[in-house]
Amino acid sequence: METELKLRFSSKEEMLKLRSEEWFSGILIPNSDKTEYYDTKYYDTKDQLLRSFNASIRVREIRDGDYIHTVKIGGSSRNGLHQRYEWNLESDEDHFDVESFLENAISDGDPSEILSDVLLSISGAELVSSCRTSFERTMSLAGYGDSLMEICFDFGSLYAKDEKDAVCEMEIELKQGDVRDILALGEEIVLQTNAVRDNRGKYERCLAMLDVQ
Repeated sequence: METELKLRFSSKEEMLKLRSEEWFSGILIPNSDKTEYYDTKYYDTKDQLLRSFNASIRVREIRDGDYIHTVKIGGSSRNGLHQRYEWNLESDEDHFDVESFLENAISDGDPSEILSDVLLSISGAELVSSCRTSFERTMSLAGYGDSLMEICFDFGSLYAKDEKDAVCEMEIELKQGDVRDILALGEEIVLQTNAVRDNRGKYERCLAMLDVQ
């Protein structure tokens, strides 16, 4: 299960300034920085069957690179903490194929029967892109408490219909350890900055722009 904390900032400058703070830079693991550029599309059936399962299909292009296909199902969000089932598949194709994904996708041990139930229900149905995102991500590994985390700084845009909105957020994903360490780090960041906890992911924000309930 994916476990991550989302914090939203008012500006890129404010967000990136945090990296220069001594207390914060001290938790980052040296030489683990990496920056990538993502163009992402989200898919559903025309009758929004995936939404009825609280699921989403995401095809993310790594600019000048390959694709990562992702399915997310279920989960919860509270005080900025998001937990949900997630499966991923690296690909050189932008087309999402149900059978290939079921056969080859990997996760951190999430129940495969849940994935099968959802994807088999849309097998053969046409998938349409409802919205997209385009953003730069700078990521670093960090150690905090007894946990290993990946901290991502995302800056870019959301697109849905003729609407556009800004992405300026931090995602802290738990790689190993205790979820309480993520919550503690998030609390410290909120205390030190103007960041706010965000219960909506990028896709949920796009759906709000589409007026999808």
